[in-house]
Amino acid sequence: MFPSLADWKLFNYLSNWKTVGADIQRKDEEVYGGFWRSLKKQMEAGTAPHSWGKAFVLSDYEANGVDELGAIYAA
Repeated sequence: MFPSLADWKLFNYLSNWKTVGADIQRKDEEVYGGFWRSLKKQMEAGTAPHSWGKAFVLSDYEANGVDELGAIYAA
């Protein structure tokens, strides 16, 4: 909400928002990364159902500047 607070030393000293945010991101990456890896395994086995996520994996998302983590969140 207040980007200027991110660089304010006193606010960072009194708050652990960066630690909490990093922990939430790590947990999100675990959950969504699990879905991503599962979908890729299903695609390798030829058992993945038709879905938007499957079409996204098959697309050339890296050529459009989307990295693996961005793809995980998008799919």
